[in-house]
Amino acid sequence: MKNILAVTACLKRCSIAISYEDGLYECNENSDASSNLVWLADNLIKSNNVNLKKIDGIITAAGPGSFTGIRVAQSFAKGLALSLKLPSVSVNYFDAIREIYSGSGDPIAVIKSEKGQVYYQINGKIGISNYELFADNLENEFILAGDAINEIIPHLKNKTFKAYPILDFRNAKYLLNFSNRIGKESQIRPLYMETYLPGHSP
Repeated sequence: MKNILAVTACLKRCSIAISYEDGLYECNENSDASSNLVWLADNLIKSNNVNLKKIDGIITAAGPGSFTGIRVAQSFAKGLALSLKLPSVSVNYFDAIREIYSGSGDPIAVIKSEKGQVYYQINGKIGISNYELFADNLENEFILAGDAINEIIPHLKNKTFKAYPILDFRNAKYLLNFSNRIGKESQIRPLYMETYLPGHSP
């Protein structure tokens, strides 16, 4: 198993996970990321005797979500990767949701936006929309997975669907499943949203 450090953050929450010598160490705190992320990571590393020289790579979140939180986590990951001369990569939350989903079929990943909209991924396309327009453009019979399901359901009318609430996809431990994406060069960047909707040209 590779020794990997993963980190995610939003404005009021920090999540750090370290896969190290067949152990998993986590810290999930409701705490201001810009003030406490570095301290929490340092405490997790020291309290579990993690030797940073043995870390093979770093993973962080690309989004979507809080721009400030994503920027804080990515800045931390980039700085640590540069100082340790380690490869790093960012993974979007849609992939995390699809990895967590354990049912059969191909789910539409849906994430609540802070502005009362939904981030979504359909057939590999990503975008953002208000709930009503998003629901209107869905065809019948589909699977939803993510944390925006309760907001979407009132707009689905008579459509047939299955729903799988996944609320903890921002926990850094789920990013550890993507260690195979870490290459020789660092690839950390935020996820920029498009306005693609099903039934319309991207």
